[in-house]
Amino acid sequence: MKKLLLSAAIMALASTSVMADSNEVYMDQVGALNSFNSSQTGDYNTIGRNGSPARQNGVANYADLDQTGYRNDIRELFQIGDRNKVDIDQYGARNSASAHQYGDDNQTTVSQTGRGNDAYTKQVGDDNKIILDQYGYYNHAYAEQRGDDNLIDADQSILGNKLAARQFGDDNTLLSSQHGAFNKVDSRQSGNLNVANLHQHGVGNHAIINQTN
Repeated sequence: MKKLLLSAAIMALASTSVMADSNEVYMDQVGALNSFNSSQTGDYNTIGRNGSPARQNGVANYADLDQTGYRNDIRELFQIGDRNKVDIDQYGARNSASAHQYGDDNQTTVSQTGRGNDAYTKQVGDDNKIILDQYGYYNHAYAEQRGDDNLIDADQSILGNKLAARQFGDDNTLLSSQHGAFNKVDSRQSGNLNVANLHQHGVGNHAIINQTN
């Protein structure tokens, strides 16, 4: 069984490729020149929800969503504004991702390979950028940006690593890499022009970063 529910208004563009059975896409587009591309290969992969679809509302927003495997889930995709971009790739089983963009010219890239990885992103403002790369099993990442021109670039590999990153202000940068198992990063940057660069290798490391100006 294949399901695809799309609604579009005013020059919106969408393309979807679905292979195998029981994959589902729920998508709404409102505005002009929005672009939505999805590819699903495998079984029981989902994008959006019936009654809570993925949504593009504005001008020239772009989303490229690719799922390969079993029960991967892009729970939420909201692009409200203009020229926002989201690229999500899921390979494996039971990976989950959500992306929220409110503003203009924001970019989010999420790559998940393995099983049970989870990523949630939120951008409120303009010209923010999030890059999350998860490889392995049951890694978790939360990334939130409120302001302009902020950057979060993080990668997680192996097992059970956790990242919580929040930026409030402008021109803040967080670079984080976690390689191992059960490492944890809690980062909060408030103000402008804060920079944090963190690397964790091994098992059970915990770092707390709090930058304010």
